[in-house]
Amino acid sequence: MMETLNILIPTDFSEVSSLAIEMAQVLERKIPIQIHMLHVMQVNDSDSDYLEGRSDAVLESKKLEALNKFEALKSRGAKFEAHIRVGKLTDQINLATAELGADLVLMGTKGSDGFMEMISGSEAQHVARYLQVPVLTIRPGTPMLDLKNILLVADFEQFGKGIQIETIKKLAKAFDSTIHLLQILTEGEEKYADEIEAQMKFFAEEHQLEKYETHLYRDRKVTDGVRNFNREAEMDLVCIRTNARKGINHLLFGSIAERLVNHCIKPLLTFQIKKQHA
Repeated sequence: MMETLNILIPTDFSEVSSLAIEMAQVLERKIPIQIHMLHVMQVNDSDSDYLEGRSDAVLESKKLEALNKFEALKSRGAKFEAHIRVGKLTDQINLATAELGADLVLMGTKGSDGFMEMISGSEAQHVARYLQVPVLTIRPGTPMLDLKNILLVADFEQFGKGIQIETIKKLAKAFDSTIHLLQILTEGEEKYADEIEAQMKFFAEEHQLEKYETHLYRDRKVTDGVRNFNREAEMDLVCIRTNARKGINHLLFGSIAERLVNHCIKPLLTFQIKKQHA
């Protein structure tokens, strides 16, 4: 029996945040899942009334409102455990991920607008930087299909043996997917093509990938290369390592990331390098 995938979905109950539930339903076709939905009643350090407990009535009212919205979701057939927390959004997502043992965080996003602006903008940097699990974002209009083709974008040079891609492998096994290893070659890197392809094959062997293909794609910029390759190859899920060298190094933390996360019309999964314990 396949191991259950433990999923955390942060929500503000907007139409956009409900995209994560739709994506979870796609995953549920092939793999057992447990969904935890998290609503954070946001509090900043400057909100002394909240911090000093002088707004209990307001908090209770907001909590009741959130509980009612959770019940409405359940009445429409959604199955999940509900969690309500008070504090900073990123901090609470981090805490909940650790405490609930989440394997994956699912988030709907408009890109740079709405509630998830803080996730896909400056707050996303903190979420992805500190979370030790992959983050999967979905934009409106994203086709949510069975994950037959999974694109893994990285700089495979000196990747190290401690990188964990277990969630991606778990998804690939469930959907009988092909994992497409992609590295974008920008100007001046063509002469290393044979070496890079050898590194990609070594990566696949080290991580025991069962079905995979390697691709080298030439483009002016990493972002353009990912977008253009995906347009030609029609991937169902794009996976980006957030810790690597050269062009990928700041993918999630700079302008490249914002353009890709905000405009990639595919489910986009970002994940960190995790070191194996001795």
